[in-house]
Amino acid sequence: MTQLNVLLLNALDIYGGGEFFVYQFADLLKKQGHKVWVSCREDNIIYNRCKSAGIDVFPLNYPKKGKRKLMKNIHALKSFITRNKIDIVHSNTNYDRTAGAFAARLGGAKHITTNHSFHSIEYNLTHWLRNKYLTSQFIVDGECTRELLLKDDTIDKNHITLIHLGIEADTMKRDKLLRQKVRDEFEITDDNLLIGNVGRMVEFKGQEYLIKAFPEVLSKFPSSRLMVVGSGKLEKKLKELSISLGVKDKVIFPGFREDMQAVYSSFDIYAHSSVEGGGETFPYAVLYALAQELPLVVTRVGDVPAMVEEGVNGFVVNDRSPHFITEKLNLLIIDRELRTKMGKAGLELLKKKFTVEIMTESILRVYMKALQSN
Repeated sequence: MTQLNVLLLNALDIYGGGEFFVYQFADLLKKQGHKVWVSCREDNIIYNRCKSAGIDVFPLNYPKKGKRKLMKNIHALKSFITRNKIDIVHSNTNYDRTAGAFAARLGGAKHITTNHSFHSIEYNLTHWLRNKYLTSQFIVDGECTRELLLKDDTIDKNHITLIHLGIEADTMKRDKLLRQKVRDEFEITDDNLLIGNVGRMVEFKGQEYLIKAFPEVLSKFPSSRLMVVGSGKLEKKLKELSISLGVKDKVIFPGFREDMQAVYSSFDIYAHSSVEGGGETFPYAVLYALAQELPLVVTRVGDVPAMVEEGVNGFVVNDRSPHFITEKLNLLIIDRELRTKMGKAGLELLKKKFTVEIMTESILRVYMKALQSN
């Protein structure tokens, strides 16, 4: 394939799935021989991760909120695009979607954007202009987002491509030594079956419903434990909830962790309890669980059910339903053979549908299609 010069954008000040995608994809493009840069805030984790991986970074002072410095950043991006003969500008958040679209047009590059959340991307006339005239292709992580862009934002179906996220399964392979290390750190014994959850502690991740489901689990399986990994504005509230429910000593809050392979290796079951309304689409957290051969209990939100074949590698329940979460967790806790069988099926599903190779090849086809169009 022709070597491409690609500029990936991410303007947010948080580090979540969309930010990991930018880092991951930049690294994949670099390894394939393409020239790639990432433009992000200097205070985001993605900046240091890219630098450590030898990925070129073009830091800009993107605003935390609002449209401040939009013209200034458009000009800075346009100059960078022209100077480095960028072929593709690939945006990933609403602010850089606008800045990148205008800069790409002014600098002679093609603009591609990925919408990582289940939200409309058209709120004003500028967005309409950007979407209709300045974007070659819209990539979405899930079918739910594709339908939203079609119906709510009236984007031409020929300009929308569904590409599910993918990961390198081997980098998240289950590891016995790492498992023991994390379990020792939190005094989790071999007798304790550990249910895990990973995500930012914000409303749409729905951790409160998983915590509310846990007392009923404990009533039948008192040696079980729950680990809720992550940080965010709801951390204090979730800890207080565990206290009020009388499960404080059985729920572990390790905070934000970077050692994801080790953390997931410590789990026996993975539960993802997101709720509708916050934009959840296709979280990496569930892909990691598939790679670790963990049986799943997930909520029917966004495209999360696409990662679960009901009764084969896990169970799907309605969101905001602690009782149904409990019911499925109990089925898994009591049946080791079922957990093992489902875990293996999950890994097979990942290898079949959600690898980085599939994701990368699909995105590169979108790039080439854009470059070949007028």
